[in-house]
Amino acid sequence: MKPSTAKYDESTWLTPEERLELRKDDAELLKRSHKYLDCWWWRINNLYIIADEKGNEVLFRCRPAQTLLFCVMWFLNIILKARQLGFSTAIQVFILDHALFNNNRKCGVIAQGKDEAGAIFSSKILYPYERLPSWLKTGKRAVESKTSAAIYFKNESSIRVAVSFRSGTLQVLHVSEYGKICSQYPLRADEVQSGSLNAVHKGSFIFIESTAEGAAGNFFEMSVEAMELLESGINLTHHDFKFHFYPWYDDPKYVAHVPASGLKLTKAQDKYFKSVELAMSITLTDEQKNWYIHKERSQKGKMKQEFPSTPMEAFLTSGRKVFDADDLMRAEGRCSKPLIVYDIEPYSGKRTKVNSKVDLSVTSADKLTQNASGYLLVWELPDPDEDYAIGGDVAEGLEHGDRSSFDVVAKSDGRQVAHWFGHIDTKRFAHIIKHVGLWYSKAFVGIERNNHGHAVLQEFVDIYPTSRIYKEEYIDREDTDEETAKVGWHTSAQSKPILKQGLEDLLANDSDGIAWKGTTGELNIFVYDKKGRMGAQSGGFDDQVMSYMIAQEMRARMPKRRKIDNNIEHHSGKDWKEV
Repeated sequence: MKPSTAKYDESTWLTPEERLELRKDDAELLKRSHKYLDCWWWRINNLYIIADEKGNEVLFRCRPAQTLLFCVMWFLNIILKARQLGFSTAIQVFILDHALFNNNRKCGVIAQGKDEAGAIFSSKILYPYERLPSWLKTGKRAVESKTSAAIYFKNESSIRVAVSFRSGTLQVLHVSEYGKICSQYPLRADEVQSGSLNAVHKGSFIFIESTAEGAAGNFFEMSVEAMELLESGINLTHHDFKFHFYPWYDDPKYVAHVPASGLKLTKAQDKYFKSVELAMSITLTDEQKNWYIHKERSQKGKMKQEFPSTPMEAFLTSGRKVFDADDLMRAEGRCSKPLIVYDIEPYSGKRTKVNSKVDLSVTSADKLTQNASGYLLVWELPDPDEDYAIGGDVAEGLEHGDRSSFDVVAKSDGRQVAHWFGHIDTKRFAHIIKHVGLWYSKAFVGIERNNHGHAVLQEFVDIYPTSRIYKEEYIDREDTDEETAKVGWHTSAQSKPILKQGLEDLLANDSDGIAWKGTTGELNIFVYDKKGRMGAQSGGFDDQVMSYMIAQEMRARMPKRRKIDNNIEHHSGKDWKEV
């Protein structure tokens, strides 16, 4: 169900002035409209009268960002946006049109509260319906009945606005400002997640749109999962949410006049805008930059949340970033989709390319999205002339919370060549690292041994060449003669700053090598807390940050070696000699 611009181009559209004038003569409008009434895209741009910001009656016409959404929308859509881009109005016009021109369609809109629900119904549903031409409100499109927050048509379609939906089945659901619901009403958000989202069945439409409200709650989790899926290149199924991001610069109204003397930027402002341009592959005009500078003066700390330039920038609301924000944006701009995505069997190591034929059905009632978790993302296949290091971070393996994660980086320049993350038990995690490590020229492996890392290492030392496993080099002790070297990397108050400093230098010099946007995403919410400790912002994750920093540290610490036999994958550790 997509707009067909080839058949119904903008030359068939009425101007706002024409539409308002033709309201005085329904017969003439009927004559002009009859040819195009079978096209929903034409209808929503020509038939519906709304109230603008000043309360004036105007013809609804899709703005550029709204047009893009309708052109690329999927069945399930999650929309992270800047303020006042008009997505709520556009989606509700779409819902009204969908109910009017299709039989037996149950449509729902979820608002933050009962007051908001009543306001949405009266201003965004009832208002444009009542201003339709009289001939459009007859027959099956006539009202059967209505309440203060619902309208029922004679074609058996209906629209209800409420705070949640659990019973019945919906064909279209719009969740408005879900980020705010998750932040301010967590119990209501749980009801939306477990009840309302499950009321929409396969092949129907869901639109979840919101500005960000911190890195916590279901909106943040769903956004990150959808972003990771989009970046992985895995084909979407009917169960998967498609991620959409609409920043402030997507709206033509966000511009400000530049004086004749020209735009004057501080070094920090110039660096920020250049980083945004690189990260998002755009070019900002001086008028856009001038608007942003003036708006930031009034918004202050809320600017990046309310008017974000990049997706992950929107979610940072507390704490001081560990890594420079502009450095991270440049790193994000260098990221790319994986060359190949593999489903890897932990014990056999068998790799299967993931494509549209792979069963990506959901595995739990409250998890409607399928993300890149559990797949091996590969940017480069092993090069026999390259050496590799692996860094691993171990989580509990539970369905919620941090995931276990590991990264493969090239010795020569530190570029990220492969990545895996997911919820998995420690034994299977050890075996997956083993197979990937052997595949990548018996990579030098450093696994964090904190907490559950001990269980992974206990299994790993029995299945991987011990000479290729990192053994602790004591950082905070002087006398280690009588100590037995311990395998694995220990993250402590002394060692964590070393990891941080190493990656900080790489980022500052644009030599970080990061290819996966999931890594830069977590780096964006990696902050100092009130006590000066480093970690993910409340509600976020840092597993992919830790595995990447450890991988880069392993690259720096790995022993030099020379190759004896080119047949790497089918020979033992004796085929390699350290020098």
